[in-house]
Amino acid sequence: MPNPASDRPRPKVDAGLVIVFVVAVAAGALCYMLKGPGVFWSVLGDDLWLLLAIAPKVLAGVLLAGLLTVLLPREQVARWMGSRSGFKGLALASLAGALLPGGPMMTFPLAVALGAAGADIGTATAFIAGWGLLNVSRTLVWEFSFFDGDFVLLRYGLSLLLPILLGWLARQLFGRAKALAEGQGGAE
Repeated sequence: MPNPASDRPRPKVDAGLVIVFVVAVAAGALCYMLKGPGVFWSVLGDDLWLLLAIAPKVLAGVLLAGLLTVLLPREQVARWMGSRSGFKGLALASLAGALLPGGPMMTFPLAVALGAAGADIGTATAFIAGWGLLNVSRTLVWEFSFFDGDFVLLRYGLSLLLPILLGWLARQLFGRAKALAEGQGGAE
């Protein structure tokens, strides 16, 4: 069975990685110059331990995402979460994001896997926004522990429709940008 994710060409240079790398090198140079080599090497050692701690989680999330692109039936994902799924697809993606336990090391690879399996940019946006704004486990464990229940319910209620709205806006903006790009491409 072919891998749907491999059908897309991958960029040779990831602009986000380049930006993060340049900022990290600049911050490292500033730390070395302003705080001295002792602090610089101490921070670098701490960062190495952090990398070793999160690497298995990142690897598991990426592996899961890669496997899901092959295991999820593309036609069904496209029907439930594709560009023609309407508000139902956006609501489903928002709910899935809200119910997903775990952090960004699971969420972002899963959003990529959904996209590779047939979901559109709107549902991927709604999924990530649902996780960021409505995550049930974070709300129950952390927010109710630190804040008054009325505040938590108000914040949650105000956020309830935002993932759907953001997904819809992503569809509108991406659709217009895609139409403009195709229109310019055809004029050449």
